[in-house]
Amino acid sequence: MNEKGNKKMILMHPLPRVGDIDMRVDTDPRAVYLSKQVKNGLHVRMALLSLILG
Repeated sequence: MNEKGNKKMILMHPLPRVGDIDMRVDTDPRAVYLSKQVKNGLHVRMALLSLILG
């Protein structure tokens, strides 16, 4: 991934990853889907469940 793409780009993915992104991408600092996005997605799902279930 380092030789392709802009140095300032950010790779985001909605997860779960099912063979569409190579595992080697995980070591690239531009891949934020394993930290920020997972945490934010958890909070969004909790909020939606709270709204649905009351």
